[in-house]
Amino acid sequence: MLRPNIYERILLIAGLAGYFLLLLITLLHWQQPLFDEPYFISNVHLLKQYGLSRTFLLNIDNQAAGPLYQFVHYALEPVTGLQTPGIRLVNTVMLLIIILLLTGIIRKMQRRVKKSAWLPALHIMAVPMIWQVAGMALTEIPAIFFATLSIWLLQLALDYTRKPWALGIFLSLQAGFCLGLAALGRSPFVMIVPAALLLLLQSAGEWKRWVIVSIYMGVALLCCIPVFVIWGGFIPPKQAVMSTGGIMHWHGILAFAYSALIVFIVAPGWFAYNRPTLLALIGLFVIVLPLNYFWLQAEYAPLNEGLQKIFPAAVVQPSSYFISSMLIVIALYFLYSAFLQWMERRTEPFFLFLLLATLLILVTGFKTPFFSFRYAALVAPLFIVLLAPYIQASREQCARYAAGMIIGLLSLETYFLFR
Repeated sequence: MLRPNIYERILLIAGLAGYFLLLLITLLHWQQPLFDEPYFISNVHLLKQYGLSRTFLLNIDNQAAGPLYQFVHYALEPVTGLQTPGIRLVNTVMLLIIILLLTGIIRKMQRRVKKSAWLPALHIMAVPMIWQVAGMALTEIPAIFFATLSIWLLQLALDYTRKPWALGIFLSLQAGFCLGLAALGRSPFVMIVPAALLLLLQSAGEWKRWVIVSIYMGVALLCCIPVFVIWGGFIPPKQAVMSTGGIMHWHGILAFAYSALIVFIVAPGWFAYNRPTLLALIGLFVIVLPLNYFWLQAEYAPLNEGLQKIFPAAVVQPSSYFISSMLIVIALYFLYSAFLQWMERRTEPFFLFLLLATLLILVTGFKTPFFSFRYAALVAPLFIVLLAPYIQASREQCARYAAGMIIGLLSLETYFLFR
């Protein structure tokens, strides 16, 4: 292992400091449950009342996510008392375990490369959305935790296609069960199942590998499909109104655009960039802007209220079309770069599996009627693994890392009014 240079040491220290800062402020947030937290905790009491039953599943209310959150907090009630800050610390501690799992996954993927796996794994602290979901008692982190654990276990299972064979079967059963739980936490994770078929590339005749992957997919589906059948869909029936809006094109675009933000912060080298590409992006924006204004009419102005206090409406209104058009171009640029990465690494089944899983999860954004900044957090660990080879320690990377953590900290503290 090569000794880390000065910038690598700075990034490692920043990542550790960022995590412990998040842990500290979570400990200090004694405010009563706020935002979505009270609804989720009330459903824990519902689980205590009815147990894991059809009645419980049909009466989950004010929660689009599945019952994994309730399973976790019901099991940990003797520790947390379902009180703050204990219920929030569950997610913060899970984030630490996610970092450890990412380290293991990355180390195995780059076994022939003498690079630290800690450096890319700690880059999850530079993903702004992670601060929100790990600093509050929300539903994303438990699902992310079990999805990451399932990938780590599957990676181990695939090492045992020769001997000892029984251990590979056991690990694949565990991996599938964890993926099923992840899908019960956040239904988009079920998209990892079809993506797993790519693990069978270049494995003709390796029937044991086929068995391991098939067990992984089958067990995952067996864990979550019965619940989806009871619901008659992917979300609790009391929230069914959320799935009746058809295709939400703009939300899908935002999912990919926010993912591009993650890539830019963590490893901009992943993007295909040269002078012709820049000129093509400018030309594409020139085409998209009038199309958006006269036909698509997608508007996006995250700072609209603040800008209206400074500038007249005649200035602010067009800016929303400008920003939305730019995000459309960024989303398309992200997909173009993903395609180039796919072609460049098309002989690496595990990389392709993770890339397809990421893209399929993001595609579910087109069916999300209420899009949140936190949606992109679901794919953050997958991105960290995909981007690991492209992370370059430098002065610019340190600046991006700091910017990502600052944005994340501010976005978290807005919920607590900086108290």
